[in-house]
Amino acid sequence: MNSEHEQSVFTEIAFRASAIAPLPEAPIKRIRIGEELQPIGSYAWAIPYLGTIEAIEALQDCDKSDPEFQDKEWWWDHQRIRFLNGKLGLKFLIMIIPIVWIFILWLAGPAALVWAVVEIELIRALPGLFVGCVGIVLALAWYIFAIWITPATTNWIMSTGIGFFLKPFEKTLSKKLGETLEDGCSEFNRVTGQVRIALGRKRFLEAPFVEFDAYVDRVIQESGVFYRLMLVHRYTQKTFNKTAFSSIESNKNEVLATWDMLQRYMDVSQPLPDTPRLEPFRHLDPVTAEHDRKTGRNPRYWRDLDLEAWKDGEGWTEVHRYQNEYPWGSRLCKLTPQLGKISMEEYRQQRPAGAWPI
Repeated sequence: MNSEHEQSVFTEIAFRASAIAPLPEAPIKRIRIGEELQPIGSYAWAIPYLGTIEAIEALQDCDKSDPEFQDKEWWWDHQRIRFLNGKLGLKFLIMIIPIVWIFILWLAGPAALVWAVVEIELIRALPGLFVGCVGIVLALAWYIFAIWITPATTNWIMSTGIGFFLKPFEKTLSKKLGETLEDGCSEFNRVTGQVRIALGRKRFLEAPFVEFDAYVDRVIQESGVFYRLMLVHRYTQKTFNKTAFSSIESNKNEVLATWDMLQRYMDVSQPLPDTPRLEPFRHLDPVTAEHDRKTGRNPRYWRDLDLEAWKDGEGWTEVHRYQNEYPWGSRLCKLTPQLGKISMEEYRQQRPAGAWPI
């Protein structure tokens, strides 16, 4: 791992909640109807419960096949978190494959029965009532079989099957997919304090983390009110609510915990959040390594964890209950007092080279 991942050395412009520099006033009011503005720099030390379960599964799977976490598809480390922003076509492709397979699986049996009745002479010669009764029994038996086999076969297709059938086209598809992912690849960079969000067509909005406001966005659906994390670039008003961190949740506290985790990841005065995807890289972050040395943290806590036992035990009592009982309304924003303390012209001269124009 050390050959691929160097120890972090933070830049002067990296984000530190205790040292937020003066910022220009927002061009329009930051308060929005139906969207809750979130404070910056005040931490609950929470991690999202549901997101953690998913991350544990991904971590333990990767640990078996790639214990050094050298795979380029592992998008989290001590220097940056990469994620996709709004690549609907790729998401649609990923979702449609299992749907098509289930559709084929469930219809294959009845379709074969219909074909047999129409095409096989011997069956056509049998009494209609007998054929109908046998057909109903066989159709029901097929559906029971389909219900039983669907989970296992769908998991195989999404893991091993796709790779097996697409092996002859691996190089071409890898190149095309790489281009697609790169075009949609966004990142939170802990080392530089910058956020880069893909806009499509090889365009990226890159700006300091302190220029982004976070909101809990309410999503009204037929089944009720749901929530998602939304990022807004304060000085251009560009809005991002379709990132990998904008999943729609029924529990608002899950979204609040996600924002808390992202802030602490970016804050170089704090250790990395203790979340599964970052565990293999904690020793490479100097602040985190010192924290873990003092606390005696087990370096393989998440990788060796019994997930099912954790869900019913520590995960439920310490992670889920904590995020639901934490007084989220008590957080104070450390960024807001710095707004309006510098003119826009002065601030433009201080911004990093390559930052999106404001």
